[in-house]
Amino acid sequence: MKPEAQNSKEVTKYRPISLLNMGGKVLEKAMIDRINHHICSNEFLNRNQCGFIPQTSTIDAIMAVKEFFQEGFRKGEIIVIVSLDVEGAFNSAWVPSVLKSLQESGCPRNLYNLTKNYFSQRKATIATNNIKI
Repeated sequence: MKPEAQNSKEVTKYRPISLLNMGGKVLEKAMIDRINHHICSNEFLNRNQCGFIPQTSTIDAIMAVKEFFQEGFRKGEIIVIVSLDVEGAFNSAWVPSVLKSLQESGCPRNLYNLTKNYFSQRKATIATNNIKI
C-alpha cells in the first residue's frame, strides 16, 4: 500500500497484491509482444493511438492535440475537447471481447490459442495465518 493511503478509510485502498511467477512474466511479455506485432504490422489501430503502443508516449498525444488546436484556430473553428479517464479499464478488460477481437483481426491461430489458454481457468491463492484459500 502506498504510504499516503495507509490511514485511508477507503475500502479500495485495501486490496491484496498479486505477484506473477517468473515463468508467467516471461510468457506474458512474449505474448504481449507478439500481439502488439500482429496489431501494429496489420495497422488495426488508429494512427492517433498512443497508449500501449511501442515508441509512443503522452508527449505524442499532447503534440497531436496541440497541432489539432492550432489548425482549428488558424481556420477560425470552434474547438471542444472531452477527456475520459476510465478507472481500472485495463484490469477489467472483458476476456471474451479480447479473444473475439483477436480472432476477427486474423490473429495467427497459435497466438490466439495461447492467449485463450492463458486466460482460462485462472486461479489466485491467498495464504495467511496458516490458512490457504
